[in-house]
Amino acid sequence: MKRIKKITVALIILCILIFIGFKTFKNIKYPFVSTTNEISVVVAKGDSLSNVINKLHNEGYIKMPSVIKLYINIRRIDTRIKQGNYNINTNISIDKFIKILNQGFNDEIVKVTIPEGYNIDDIGKLLEEKGIITKEQFIKSCKEYKLPQYIKQNQNVKYSLEGYLFPDTYRFKKGISGKEIIRDMLSQFKLVINNIENKNNKINNLHEILTKASIIEKEARSEDDRFKISSVIDNRIQKQMKLQVDSTVLYSLGEHKKRLYYKDLNVKSPYNTYKVKGLPCGPICNPGKPSIIAALKPQKTDYLYYVLENNKGHYFTKDYKDFLKAKERYKKQIKN
Repeated sequence: MKRIKKITVALIILCILIFIGFKTFKNIKYPFVSTTNEISVVVAKGDSLSNVINKLHNEGYIKMPSVIKLYINIRRIDTRIKQGNYNINTNISIDKFIKILNQGFNDEIVKVTIPEGYNIDDIGKLLEEKGIITKEQFIKSCKEYKLPQYIKQNQNVKYSLEGYLFPDTYRFKKGISGKEIIRDMLSQFKLVINNIENKNNKINNLHEILTKASIIEKEARSEDDRFKISSVIDNRIQKQMKLQVDSTVLYSLGEHKKRLYYKDLNVKSPYNTYKVKGLPCGPICNPGKPSIIAALKPQKTDYLYYVLENNKGHYFTKDYKDFLKAKERYKKQIKN
């Protein structure tokens, strides 16, 4: 009996040590603690990496400086750093942070903000405009990128990575490969998804949630809209009604149009929700965190329709006749 107790205690202690070890390693790997997404790091002339780590610790941006230094020594990471002022994303790993300091400040590093709701074609165009990489090269990289396990191959989708390239502010070096850009964006995506799941938001089917979130992202005009549109999507699917969302038609057409015509609604595509039942075959853009949360937590309503009331939001209703009246009001509003 005493032996069983000793084994039990030993196992409990082992579990505690494993848990502490995991948390410690995570804190070493991603050491930055800040209320902002970005901090300014100054490397003065003659500064060593050890000095910089100490300064960051004194400023409250990192914990356990001694353990981090031990990790660097064990990994035999190059500690040579270059003088300069750096804007550092607080979500990056210690390895990437040191690599940035290794390379030094470079005028060829470009800050680029990928807006929520951009699709892969939009991102490629923006990256080309910023002089980072051509759209053609970026698209080619997206098609050839080896997918991580959490992204499933789907022959019906336009791009397997659509929906997974997280919209955020990045710093890319001009001439960087498409593969590196994708890796950084997927890394940020994974951090955000883990953060969402850590707050008791279980994601059972990531692809479906992102597909739904991408529609919410393209349709919503306000925070309140997101949760109501999420509800409308669920209600229509439950009633086996087609979603009939214009943004899925636009994605099917592959072009931006200010106005859709009836002939556009008949385009043959697994994305066109005027033709297919339920959700389209995949995301139609890359949604931000608020839309992903809205997809997971729809507002409880009986709404089945919505109409853009003004640039700030939509009018929601469960009645088809009321919906048609609202459409007429909107048409008159546009004319005036």
